[in-house]
Amino acid sequence: MKELYPLTGVVPIVNTPFTDDDRLDVESLERLLEEGIADGVRGFIVPAVASEVAKLTPDERHIYVREVLRIVGRRVTVVAGASDPDARRARALAEDAVALGVDGVLCAVPVPLIEDHDGAVDYFREVARAGMPMLMVQDLHWGGYGMARRTLMQLWDELESFRCLKLETVPSGAKTSELIEATEGRLTIGCGWSLPQFIEALDRGTHFTTTTAINRPFVHVFRLYQAGRRDEARELFHRVVPFLAFAHQYIDISVHFYKRYCVRRGLFATARVREPIMPFDAHHARVADELIELICEIEDELGPAAGDS
Repeated sequence: MKELYPLTGVVPIVNTPFTDDDRLDVESLERLLEEGIADGVRGFIVPAVASEVAKLTPDERHIYVREVLRIVGRRVTVVAGASDPDARRARALAEDAVALGVDGVLCAVPVPLIEDHDGAVDYFREVARAGMPMLMVQDLHWGGYGMARRTLMQLWDELESFRCLKLETVPSGAKTSELIEATEGRLTIGCGWSLPQFIEALDRGTHFTTTTAINRPFVHVFRLYQAGRRDEARELFHRVVPFLAFAHQYIDISVHFYKRYCVRRGLFATARVREPIMPFDAHHARVADELIELICEIEDELGPAAGDS
């Protein structure tokens, strides 16, 4: 019988820093990772949607994961993204990540298979053949319920490596509760794009949350909540909701926003993004900069939160 996978707290998706000539900026990457560890994160997922993963070559993905492992060592959990619409390519990416020594592999359900029970089961069966120590299924559906409960439960019953679920559906709250109950509390579930509903997610028993670059307030919220100080956790969370409302209106705006934050904090040398991506105009920039100053004030007030959760 599977036991609950020990992943709790804040586990950010790593933004991809690019140089002016569009190469992976390893120095900026190291600053971002070290800042995250100092802030108290419990792991990193790389690369995933917020990493602009669809615009990275297989060689870049390999180098990216390798460099994250080199920088992080064994200090926190490292989960490599292996998502690809083709199951065989996803399996190859997963095998490469396993060979590098990752703790787990993230793989998203391809869009055409979200409501295809047999197709989704066959897809993840193939991916799981990579032999990863832990498979984190990403149930990502920007505008809907995602995979059916019976699909996820069949994967849970069949695939020994399936231990974690990154749940990003609309809505996600009730589905979280249903799956925790159905797996008798043994499936580790994290909230991602639904971060604006973080307090509800914690109330429902969510084990981890995936952030992007801005980690410190969420580490503090998580620790306050776990210490039984829900009111304080809620009050702090409400202070950061304005930036979440802006950044989470659309994924391209989110990518622009967090890279702009990273430049403001001295973590990234550039805010360069790869095309195609939605333009970030002067109105976006003005609101983003105001919100970034707000979040920087909150972070400076809180101070680092490193240490055990």
